Amino acid sequence: MRPVSRLRVRPTGGDGGLNRHTFPPIALALAVPLLLALFFGAQTAPDGGTRLPLLTLLLISEFGSISSAAGTWLALQRLLRGEAGGAYMALAAACAVATGLFVWQLVRFWPL
Repeated sequence: MRPVSRLRVRPTGGDGGLNRHTFPPIALALAVPLLLALFFGAQTAPDGGTRLPLLTLLLISEFGSISSAAGTWLALQRLLRGEAGGAYMALAAACAVATGLFVWQLVRFWPL
């Protein structure tokens, strides 16, 4: 039996598993509903607060910014290695915009 340190995990061959090549589109697909939840949940309720609790809004912003930033980073790495074309450039740009929106909302909601 081989030692554990010598075992290699190889990327799946297109079975739709989550790996560094499939994460950027998944991050963008996850960012869209999270941004919608942020924008609609941050609206002012009749009682003067937000529709979603502040901690929920902060959690959504934090998770969305981290996942979108990871998607941007992985897409840019693949572009710089020359493994992807224009579609991945658009994907990296969309993930970067989503990251910026999440960070903006995070700063906006943070109570000072």
